[in-house]
Amino acid sequence: MRKKSLFIIALPIISIVLFMIFIIKNKEDSFADEIITTTTDTFKSSFQDFLSTIDNTINTFNKDLKDEAFLTEENLTPHITKVINSESFLTGIALSNDSFSYLIFKDNSSWAVSYDGRLSDSTSNWQRLNNKLEVKSEWTDIYTAFPSNNNIDSIKSALDNSNYVWVASDHTIPESKNTISIIFKSKKITGEEIIAGLIYYTPELKNKFADVMRFENPLISIITTDNNIITPLVNNDSSNIKFHMDIGLNVKKLINKWSSSEKLLPHSYSFEKNNSIYWTRIVSIPSMIGIKGFSVTISAHDLAITERNKELIYLYLSITFAIMSLVALYFYRRKPKLADVKLFPMNLDIADVKTMIEGGETEYVEFKSSLRWDYRESKSNKILEEVIMKSICAFANAKGGNLFIGVNDELEIIGLDNDFNSLKKNDADYFELHLRKLIVNQYGIAFSNDNLKISFPRINDKIICTIQIKASKNPIFLKTRNKQGNEIEKFYVRSGNASQQLSSLTDINEYVKIRFDG
Repeated sequence: MRKKSLFIIALPIISIVLFMIFIIKNKEDSFADEIITTTTDTFKSSFQDFLSTIDNTINTFNKDLKDEAFLTEENLTPHITKVINSESFLTGIALSNDSFSYLIFKDNSSWAVSYDGRLSDSTSNWQRLNNKLEVKSEWTDIYTAFPSNNNIDSIKSALDNSNYVWVASDHTIPESKNTISIIFKSKKITGEEIIAGLIYYTPELKNKFADVMRFENPLISIITTDNNIITPLVNNDSSNIKFHMDIGLNVKKLINKWSSSEKLLPHSYSFEKNNSIYWTRIVSIPSMIGIKGFSVTISAHDLAITERNKELIYLYLSITFAIMSLVALYFYRRKPKLADVKLFPMNLDIADVKTMIEGGETEYVEFKSSLRWDYRESKSNKILEEVIMKSICAFANAKGGNLFIGVNDELEIIGLDNDFNSLKKNDADYFELHLRKLIVNQYGIAFSNDNLKISFPRINDKIICTIQIKASKNPIFLKTRNKQGNEIEKFYVRSGNASQQLSSLTDINEYVKIRFDG
């Protein structure tokens, strides 16, 4: 109960706090240079973490390549797939030396693999493997050692001057769209050189660099230590590709200007292109695996719209929590009490009655031999009527149940003839009238009408009384008199197959709090 109440109280408080944050942020002035600076600061941390992960993969990979067994055709693919699966964003790996070329990349739930020893051919043989590395299909395609326009000779030449070569895929090559590769030299234990490439599918990096990718069309450029500028594509949208080409030249000019400075401090630039204003921020990082910096370019319009949408998130969340609080309050106030839960059938037929009697007394079933006839004394006894009222009270204060009058503790159906004969009129109608009067005097006419259903089924030529009692919406108390003759109230609940009195006021309050207020 307490946890539910705290939850309902917390929802509007959260809504108000979020709305206040929206108001504050809405009043703050947002400037394009500030937004681009904040964005690149966040990107810098993620980018350096990404480069550090690649560096670790390269170090591990270099150690693996020194194992001669690693490079055999039968062992290569199982080893390489483990390397790729061990890094979140790594998509493929390429290897090449004078004796073979190898390329593998993950393609959804399968692997595409090429291993060739005939480097003079212009074609390459491919296999598609499932996750168990079983061959599912084979084909031949145009040979390409790396996902790039660059041929292997130009890559070798570039590696003579640098330890690492970064290559962004050329969008004119459908097989290698949206990838960026880092290519490096490694050596076998024999000293033989191998050119290796780690391939990354750039759309998969969107989550890694979410703070930049939340903008509609950002342009990210990577600055290598040999002053090359790499601009990876993040999707196949031709309009985005055209956008990159249109502003790419302007960005390269700014990067070249920045690179010529001595300190290479972070700096923001703005320029106009196609009647739009763009902001570029160039940032240096400690040189790592051939990278010394990056730039992020976003249009002023995109900066303003995205920042506004970021502010609106607080408003939308505020509205959401406000609606949640109203819904929670609504259901809290009308949440079904035990009184609304039908734990017994409301229309008992003869078969239901027989089944219940055969099942014996339970939490929901109780038997009484009579309403007022004392079988021991062979006469009427009004004290027994109070016992019936006690049972009704216990069922109503618990989960409801069924009280059968005319059935003894041995589950024998003895009927109501003795009760009938003790009343002014010898029939079921007068018996019910008398019973209802007792109930109304104890618990009121509303309780009698809303919570009880009385019927008189005939079983084995004997009439019995069934009282179906719904769980009460409010606690009820049995009015009786103590030994001194003073009227007192007692509180009963159903516990197992017995009616139990709660005598302690503390126990009663705790039960009422849980059962009726909870």
